[in-house]
Amino acid sequence: MLIYYYPASGLINGILAIILGLFVLTRNPADRRYITYALFCLSLFIWSCGYFFWLVSSTEANALFWTKILVAGAVFIPVTAYHHVIQLIGISTKPKVRLIMLGYLLSVSLFFLSPTSILVSGISPKLNFPYWPNPGVGFHLHFLMFVFFACKSVSELYQAHKTSIGRRRNHLRMLLITIALAFLGGGTNYLLWYDIPVPPFGNILIAFYIAIFAYAIFTYQLMDIEFIVKKSLIYAFLLGVLLVPCYIVIIWAQVVFFGKVSPTFSLISLILLILVGFLFPKFRFRTEEALERVLFKKRYNHREILLRSSREMISVVDLETLCQNLVQTVSRALGVGRISLFLIDEVKGTFSLRASLGLVSDRLKEFTLARDDQLVRRFMRRSEAVVREELEMANNGYGEKELVRRMGEIEAEVSLPLISKESLKGILNLGHKDRRQMYSEEELEVLSTLANQAAIAIDNAQLYENLKQSQSIIHRANRLSSLGMLTAGLAHEIRNPLVAIRTFTQLLPERYADIEFRESFQSIALKEVDRICGLVNDLLSFARPSTPKVSRGDVNEIVEAITRILSTEAKEKGVTVNLRLAASLPKILVDKEQLKQVSMNVILNAIQSIENKGVVEISSRLFLKDNRERFIQIEVRDTGIGIPEGDMENIFNPFFTTKEDGSGLGLSISHQIVKEHGGYMAVESKVGVGTSFYINLPASQVDYRRAIDSPQIHEKDFGS
Repeated sequence: MLIYYYPASGLINGILAIILGLFVLTRNPADRRYITYALFCLSLFIWSCGYFFWLVSSTEANALFWTKILVAGAVFIPVTAYHHVIQLIGISTKPKVRLIMLGYLLSVSLFFLSPTSILVSGISPKLNFPYWPNPGVGFHLHFLMFVFFACKSVSELYQAHKTSIGRRRNHLRMLLITIALAFLGGGTNYLLWYDIPVPPFGNILIAFYIAIFAYAIFTYQLMDIEFIVKKSLIYAFLLGVLLVPCYIVIIWAQVVFFGKVSPTFSLISLILLILVGFLFPKFRFRTEEALERVLFKKRYNHREILLRSSREMISVVDLETLCQNLVQTVSRALGVGRISLFLIDEVKGTFSLRASLGLVSDRLKEFTLARDDQLVRRFMRRSEAVVREELEMANNGYGEKELVRRMGEIEAEVSLPLISKESLKGILNLGHKDRRQMYSEEELEVLSTLANQAAIAIDNAQLYENLKQSQSIIHRANRLSSLGMLTAGLAHEIRNPLVAIRTFTQLLPERYADIEFRESFQSIALKEVDRICGLVNDLLSFARPSTPKVSRGDVNEIVEAITRILSTEAKEKGVTVNLRLAASLPKILVDKEQLKQVSMNVILNAIQSIENKGVVEISSRLFLKDNRERFIQIEVRDTGIGIPEGDMENIFNPFFTTKEDGSGLGLSISHQIVKEHGGYMAVESKVGVGTSFYINLPASQVDYRRAIDSPQIHEKDFGS
């Protein structure tokens, strides 16, 4: 039986070489590592084919012919192996390139000599081999090349391994061990050529070399040699357990039915069994998928839709959209007419209806499931789907009957738990499918996967909602903080015109006959009242909470209104506020209330940064970033104390402040609002000179071009 091992090893080497060589080359035909590996595999394939047919030859002439074929491939193995090693470790220096070119030149010369007797002088029996070749004069050169390039390959890998660290070192150690074993195993073929009575028992080691180097090219992840050994032993054990009994049966059948054992037939049978063992698992899944597409197309499409949806829903952060998408996807994929989705309400401790489709009873819209409900308790104990029909058939007592009754109340034929982090987040209930078909095991399995993904997505969406609520609370606190500061200043601002009106009112009875006094009184009183109304309206507009609303707004109007409110604060500190606004700016899509808050925070910070008298200059303009992106830019520049360089990277962080009574939220909230508008904020500052804040809001291309045609500046000063 051992005599069959040698041709089998050649056949295995050849099949593996051609399959992996072509596979690697087609993956990246431009990569030199892939090309040199494919050349090495081609040489091995030619040698292995000749090797197999030589050993199964029945005549001397036939054996001699195949021996010359194997030699034609063998002469290229040493240089292609070395060439591949050099490319793989990436040390292709000029001396090494010259050596490789010399190796290829000698190999080509030997290739053309292979049909002659210079390489193979004849055939003679040796050991148990009836037709073993004898070396010619040229064969000694090939053997020397084999020894030389084998030593060089091992040496190059060893040197690279010594100078490497980490994962690469581990990788190169694995390749070093593999190539050393392969050359030693392949070298056993040369011993009988020189009449050393040792058969080529190590030939099969070449197959490991081919496979491991192919894997190394693809992954380049420097895996552990222990991992390779473990995987190889597992595959070898499984093949042995499965194939050895089959092969024994084949040998026994030949003896029983034909009276003798055919070596060729036995060898071919062994190869076929090995191929089936390797290929069956791969083709099985592909065949199942192909048959499902053809014979069960509808079910296959259902599964694809559900699996695709389970992957996509993770990116949805709006809870309402997520719930509706889940319900509609299941309905569309499986043809389910009635669906309801109950989610946990953490405040109330109950499960309430968040999305539904096709429910008959209106009362279910207000229906809730308590934590001690039979269905909820079932899912807390066992996280698997519940099928109503199965429960009815089982009839396992009062608890099951109560569960069936509850599922009937919510019009559910199948209920699935939505579990995330070992916590029940919700329950998905499905009614009958079209034509009242049963749910298959495969559908229930896919639905369970979808439910698990949905639970994670719902968990993320709820966290996002909580985050938005927290941001809303912080925004409101910041607005109230700013409002408190403004109220004191506005009280003083309103009191001054009221004093003037009161004085004129007291004098009016005495000087009523004075027409000039009455006209002057009327003019001044109306002017002061209008001023008070304007200030109050601006204050109410800023203070009034409003739902987010995006519409086309005039940036200049918003900035000017906030500047007017803050003028009192500026006057009290002796700060002059100058407005230089581009009059031709286009209206852009903004949330006006949010932009007021941004303007308030930035301008107020500028005023408060000035310790003595100073200037705050507010300007607006069109701004083109990188000659591509179009923005409206609001610049707020002050002559204040400036921001230290160490604080610049923290100014937009929440709760970072250098003020004694500051909250550290103003700039953080402003930055977030501008970012949500698709814009960005920038800052420039120099200690002792001042700071400039830039608020950049996106403008459309059409509006931007219109504005360029009429560049005008509107100036206004709020003097100290």
